[in-house]
Formats: sequence, C-alpha cells, structure tokens
Amino acid sequence: MDISTDGDYGARVDRALDVEGMIAACQAVIRVPSLSYEEAAVAHLCAEHLRKLGFDEVEIDRNGNVIGRLRGAGNGPSLMINGHIDHVPPGEMVDPYSGEIVDAARWGETGPAIRGRGTCDMKCNVMASAYAVSAIKRAGLRLNGDIVFVADVAEEVDSPTGVVSVIERGIRADYGLNTESTRGHVHIGHRGKIDCELEVHGRTSHASEPANGLNAAYQAVPLLDALRRYAEGLGDDPLLGPATVTVISVRSSPDNGTAVVPDRCVVRVDRRYVRGETAESCEAELRALIAGVAESVPDFTCDFRLITHYPLMHVPPGNPVVEAALAARKEAIGAEDAPGAWRFGVNGTFMCQAGIPTVGLGPGNEKWAHTPDEHIGIDDLTETCSIWMRLIMRICGVVKE
Repeated sequence: MDISTDGDYGARVDRALDVEGMIAACQAVIRVPSLSYEEAAVAHLCAEHLRKLGFDEVEIDRNGNVIGRLRGAGNGPSLMINGHIDHVPPGEMVDPYSGEIVDAARWGETGPAIRGRGTCDMKCNVMASAYAVSAIKRAGLRLNGDIVFVADVAEEVDSPTGVVSVIERGIRADYGLNTESTRGHVHIGHRGKIDCELEVHGRTSHASEPANGLNAAYQAVPLLDALRRYAEGLGDDPLLGPATVTVISVRSSPDNGTAVVPDRCVVRVDRRYVRGETAESCEAELRALIAGVAESVPDFTCDFRLITHYPLMHVPPGNPVVEAALAARKEAIGAEDAPGAWRFGVNGTFMCQAGIPTVGLGPGNEKWAHTPDEHIGIDDLTETCSIWMRLIMRICGVVKE
C-alpha cells in the first residue's frame, strides 16, 4: 500500500473544511440527550448531517446505528471510521445539554471549547470526523478506497448492539480508525477487561435473631480483603499500563427494608488485564481466590459469574494504519509522536477482533470524560480534522487528477 500523500492535497482539504458548520453540528448533537438505548433522536440528526455532507449511502439499522458510506474509485484500501453516539448520565452536571461555547481557561487550557455531556465522549468527535471526510469531497478529490462511517449505539454499557452487530452483518473494511479522545495522539490499544459478579451465599433469619442466620454481607468481608491483596500483586505493561482489579459494587439481598439477615451478597469486580494475560487466566485466578477464601472461612460459598468481556486491543506499531496515522500527524502539525494506549476500552477492539487493524486518534482529553467538566476544545477539533484528512488520504489513496 502506498501511504504517501501529496502535500498540496493537505492544503486543499484544510481549506475545504467547513469549520463553522462542524462547530454548529457538534453543538446540535450535544443539545439532544442520547443515553444508552435512547439514541434515536441523535441518530436521525447524525444521519441527516451525513446526507447533507454528501455521503453516498446513509442508513440507520434496526439497532439504531448510523452507517454511512462514501464510495471510492474501487481500487484502494477501505477505512472504517467509528465512534459512539450514546453518553453516560449527566449526574449533577450543570446544563449538560447546553452545547455552549466557553473559554477553556477555566480548565487551565486556551481557546474556546464546547461544553456538555457527550462532548469529548464522544459526539463531537463523531460529527467532526464526518466533516473531515466531507472536506475531502469538497476539495474536489476522490478517494481510491471506500469510507465506511459507523456511529454506533450503547457503547457505554458494553452492548453487542453497536459496532459488533454492524460487523456481524458483514460490513467490513481493510483498516479502521476509532475516534475516541486521545488528545490528538496515536493510540494502538488498551487493556482487556472482564466484568464479573462474585455471589456470596448465607442464610436468612429475622434481624432480631442474627445468630439464627448466616449474614452474607459479613461472609463477603474476607473475600473483599482477599481481592485487595490480590490487586497488590498484579503486573504492569510498558504500553498498556498496570493490570488492575477493583470492586465496583457491593449489594446484599433481601434489601427491601424488612428485618431480614441477608442471604446473598453480590460483589461486582472489574479486572483489567494486560499482554501475557487472558480473560481465561483472569477468571482462573479469581476462582482460585474464591477457593482460597473457602478454605479459611467456615461455611463460605461463592459463585463466579462472568458478565462481560472487553478484549485487549493491540495493533503492532509497524502496521500500515499506525504508520499512516503517525505520518499524517507529523504532516499536519509538524510533531513526531510515539504510539500510546487508552486506559479505558473502546470499540476499536471489536474491529481488530474482526480482522480490521484499527488505530485510535481523536480530539479531546479523555480525563474529562464522564465528569461534570466535560468539554472539548474547538482548536483541538479542527487540528484533529487536519490529521484525520491526511490519514484518510494515506490509507485510501487519492485518484490522480
């Protein structure tokens, strides 16, 4: 694959980018709430923009995913561009759906920013990448390969109804770009995750006679201690970061306000794994931990239940899509970069799993995701568009005039 690009093309697409339209589109999608499984309104808005931007095909599938296609000449590699259109609950965020433009100085940054839930995570990223694709067409250029644009649903709840279902339909590409926030850097992976429940059993009794029962909440205490000790001995990955385990919820039942000693206590655990580990090895370690507690605690019984598995993502630095991303970034902003990794998981892992080598590159600082201060810088959006456009041309190729 020829990943060289004509410098004149870069200047042309930069001039063709509709910055004002992009900013307005970003504000528009932020003003439409789109919690997981409630994305229909923003999906229709996104699809409407894709049609206006000149995508050749646009559809909303039965799960609510927006899929657009910009047809190339048919003689170059194709690129799948992915981002999600759902967001987490706003919590106590003030005016979460205002989409207002504010001075980023309040966060120690420079320039204007769009604030609101879903700005950097990640509806603005989705809309900006659509405008980046459109700018290539507006510049009068035609790509050799196709662009497959997927704005998917329910990513925040790890649902298979998103990009996984799109891929299962048979929609593919040669390479992938995930536009989750990376601060404009090139990311090539992240840790894997298993989300599991450890259900500790006891025996009910009237709360006035606790000795007649076996309190599952108390039975869970040595399990929690064992998990804390287990966490201290996990390893580290020079690229992906540390392997971790943490308790994300503890709930006992019955819990309906009656005077009953609980006979169940469910401990939900998030286990992040790195290279050299697998989902299966993590499950085996947790099962062994449960067995160890059972040996030392009288009447201890506990069931293991796997809820979800988010695969580890890692694309070799020498893969053409990684090299193209690094070269595009250097051309656009004049700075060298070394491949990095996300601390959280992204849908790019499922693209990789399906045989679509995928690189991560997006505007926004991931530290603001899910926080009351979520925002994205406008300069960050335009700069990343400049990188994306060059990456797209390097991967798909441009029809020579």
